[in-house]
Amino acid sequence: MNLWVPLDQDNVRDPFPMYARLRQESPIYKAQTGEWIISCYENVKYILKDQRFRSGNKLEWINRGITYFKSRDRDLSAIATAINSFLLLINPPEHTQIRKFVSSVWDDKVVDQLILENIDILLATRRRGSTLDIVDDLAKPLPNMTICKIMGITNDDYEKLSTLSNNLVKVLNLYNSFKDLVNIDSASKNLISLFNKLLKSKQQTPGNDLISKLIVANEQESEPLSDEALISVFIFLFIAGQETTIGLISTGLMHLSKNPDQLGRLIAQPELMPNAIDELLRYDGPVHLLGRIATEDVELIGKQIKKGDTVTLCLASANRDGNYFEQPDTLDLTRTPNRHIAFGSGIHFCLGDWLAKRQGALAIGKFLEMFPDYRINTTNPIWNNNLSVRTLKSLPCHI
Repeated sequence: MNLWVPLDQDNVRDPFPMYARLRQESPIYKAQTGEWIISCYENVKYILKDQRFRSGNKLEWINRGITYFKSRDRDLSAIATAINSFLLLINPPEHTQIRKFVSSVWDDKVVDQLILENIDILLATRRRGSTLDIVDDLAKPLPNMTICKIMGITNDDYEKLSTLSNNLVKVLNLYNSFKDLVNIDSASKNLISLFNKLLKSKQQTPGNDLISKLIVANEQESEPLSDEALISVFIFLFIAGQETTIGLISTGLMHLSKNPDQLGRLIAQPELMPNAIDELLRYDGPVHLLGRIATEDVELIGKQIKKGDTVTLCLASANRDGNYFEQPDTLDLTRTPNRHIAFGSGIHFCLGDWLAKRQGALAIGKFLEMFPDYRINTTNPIWNNNLSVRTLKSLPCHI
């Protein structure tokens, strides 16, 4: 029996039965596609922290694809240029350098204020007794608005960058068709062009925004990034946390609606919000799958993982492992300790994850304050066709 069918629509809608079978029958499973599927908490966390397993398999896969299609007169190299400095795809020492100088100019307090201002803009005209779509009217626009203000991007560029970034982020999907790659390449070319113009503009007339601060910080580095690498960092920061924020806000509000006892507790005790966010991420976080490559032969629980093998880590499965979480299939906002790995762990835990948690906490908190009696039809939610980062396509809500 094939235990790993990630593109099956039933598994996209509800992958947790598939994860449970994997944990029970084959926690280290060799899929028909050749990759290793790791589903239990202990092994997932072990690989995340083991330096013999490195990020970058997506970059390697993209570069192989580019070489293949170039031999057939199809140039998709803009994809590699756009994602070549993505923090979640690179390893030390490049990862260490980029993360350090990005962190040096990041201001948490300013970001919180921008998030709250944007939430007020999105919800200010909403009235009780009406309807809205939590995805389209709150979860999706919020991270775009926030990062545009942080990076000093004008409203004129906002819509273009938003559409293009939504196309580019599909490069992180588990599988992409040639048609997908053509669309991603087109988005990459346009994003590179737009951010190159922003780079030149900020170099000429710097402001108090993140791009300007990064340009200055980069100039002070002993080995500054090239303009091409810096543009890739800008693109990464623009999309970092967007899909995870969308997933956390929409899926979180859906699961709270499904669990009225937990919803009531959170409304009565808003100070539980940090713990609630961690539990919502553990219970059904947006990032389900991460990829790694073995850099040498590794034996893990009797399985021989060879150098160069691709390993797919099922974070969402690990977070439902009954060996580490009591009543793992129950949403419990008071759960402590809660050592979930919804965003992974180790060096690739980055600013995008922090931004998703802050936007999720502030947006859900404000939404519950304004619309404590909201209702969602949760019987058949519509999901996007992607298990790597699993998000809802829409979520109509009566407020």
